[in-house]
Amino acid sequence: MDLTIIGYLAGIFTTFASLPQLIKSIKERDLSSFSLAFVLIFTTGLFLWLIYGILKNDYPIIIFNILSLMFWVPITYLKIKEVVGNWRKR
Repeated sequence: MDLTIIGYLAGIFTTFASLPQLIKSIKERDLSSFSLAFVLIFTTGLFLWLIYGILKNDYPIIIFNILSLMFWVPITYLKIKEVVGNWRKR
């Protein structure tokens, strides 16, 4: 059995696991269930995994971290915008 299939399956499950929550948060325009620290740390981790995958030339890691970043970079932007907006209201 080609072990790469395990990498692709893991990537599919971990990448798309957060999609329902992200869709719900965007539809409801409510990101309060995500802490800014979590979003920043998680997005940074995804970026570092992408760099690691590129350096190792590991396609499952590269592909699924690019996809994950496509989901999480906009969420990170919106969360920062929310936090800054709330801070300015004080």
